[in-house]
Amino acid sequence: MTTASSADWWARAACSGKDSNRWFAMGPPPTTVLDTCRGCPVRAECLHEALTNETPNGIWGGLTPMQRRQIPALPRLPRAEAIGLLRTLLTRLDTELAERTSPMAQPVPATPDDAPLKAVPTPTPVVLPVDKLLDWGDSHVDPDVQAQAARARAALTGLRNRYASDLELNQITDEEEKLAARLTELRTRKAELLPAKAKTKSKRTPSDYPAAEVRAWAKTNGHEVSPTGRVPKAVVDAWRAATGQTGAGDS
Repeated sequence: MTTASSADWWARAACSGKDSNRWFAMGPPPTTVLDTCRGCPVRAECLHEALTNETPNGIWGGLTPMQRRQIPALPRLPRAEAIGLLRTLLTRLDTELAERTSPMAQPVPATPDDAPLKAVPTPTPVVLPVDKLLDWGDSHVDPDVQAQAARARAALTGLRNRYASDLELNQITDEEEKLAARLTELRTRKAELLPAKAKTKSKRTPSDYPAAEVRAWAKTNGHEVSPTGRVPKAVVDAWRAATGQTGAGDS
């Protein structure tokens, strides 16, 4: 059912030309009214009209005001897609009603007017590739959407540049570690190939005293001195004190 401001679909409605008061009568809707709606080719368009305008009264799309209030809010879709969802919903309701009223069906306490309605199926959202989504934003008529697309594109460019930089840095670090390991191997091998260096004896500082004379004096004066090597400094100092000899470092 609809009003005088209906769209073109009203001309194809099954109730077109009939007494509209029957669709707005008080009390339960007549069976003939519901039957007319169920066979209407534009039933979904009629229901969409009522839901869009939040019409509180009357039978629209074959549903009572109570049944229409039980329908969840329609998702923001183009009109044709929303009507397609409503057509699917109405088909399901008709099937459930036929099952409840079938002689083989079990009795149920709910009447058609009070029967809860199932939610309108929500279409699977379309996931666009990032580049296509940005192109869509760039060409949008809304300046805010264009600005969002520009900011997103700038952020995406920054992320891509940072990703490329980090990737190159990781590659450089890996190459450095490989080169360091290789250099260690080469140095180790070089050390193995080089001939061993001959050990050189450290040059001893020549003594500043006549060793043989000091040893002879020490033996005469009861000092024990090794016949080889350096004479102990204490013995040398005692010899010098006794003989008046001076060393190279003495003044």
